[in-house]
Amino acid sequence: MRKKIFFSLIVVVVLGFFSVTLFKSQRVKSQEEKVIRIGILRVPNDVAAARERNKLAAIEKDTGYKIKYYTFDSGVDANKALMSNSIDMATMGHTNAVVAMSANLPVKLVWVNDVIGNNEQLVVKKSAKVNSINDLKGKTIATPFASTSHYSLMMFLQAHKLLNQVKLVDMQTTEIVAAWRRGDIDAAYTWEPSLSNLNDAKTITSSKKMAASNYLTANVTLATNQFRNKHPELLTKCLTILGKEHRYYNQNPEQTYQLTGRYLDISSTEAKKPGW
Repeated sequence: MRKKIFFSLIVVVVLGFFSVTLFKSQRVKSQEEKVIRIGILRVPNDVAAARERNKLAAIEKDTGYKIKYYTFDSGVDANKALMSNSIDMATMGHTNAVVAMSANLPVKLVWVNDVIGNNEQLVVKKSAKVNSINDLKGKTIATPFASTSHYSLMMFLQAHKLLNQVKLVDMQTTEIVAAWRRGDIDAAYTWEPSLSNLNDAKTITSSKKMAASNYLTANVTLATNQFRNKHPELLTKCLTILGKEHRYYNQNPEQTYQLTGRYLDISSTEAKKPGW
């Protein structure tokens, strides 16, 4: 009799343990599902404006879904996060978006954030004594490989028959600033805010000029198929807010420059460089 009672108690305890564990697991899963995970680039675009104006927070109030941001230095890392389903959406240069879709990642292009303008430039140190494009021969140029800057740089070098005449170095934007200050590189094709941190720089070309030569680049947003299929209404809300930011920019450009500049810790003049 005692053995039966003892066995019954064990069963009750075990079942109770699994019930609590299951409840906690379901609760954690529920909490995890109430999050929209957005990968962003630190550039002065519509996402930066929406964040600074606290507009995306409206989604949290309306739906109960919290927005969590993940900052990436380039679309290469953003694609890795999309592939591992660590984020639901990501802003990146269109070159990385092409890579993602050609590699059959389960994503879709859902938004064009901005056409890149003077936000990305090829700059050279004044001390490098580059007085003409041909003076770039033999120089060391850094850029984040597989980025829009890399694409524009390659098209520029190709147009001027300099593809095999310079040394190209793959660096993240923060690495470019450090290498520039150390004197390890002569030039760089990069974007804001690192661009403004390259002192003693002279502009050779910009993505705005490259666009005028039919080499247009843009920042776009990809969303995972899982997120699009499971939460189409949340995706629509996000994109609707970004659309409103563009209308706000058209009506209040100077205020938008100040907002995005403040977000990136750069001046409003520097924030004007993208081609919204």
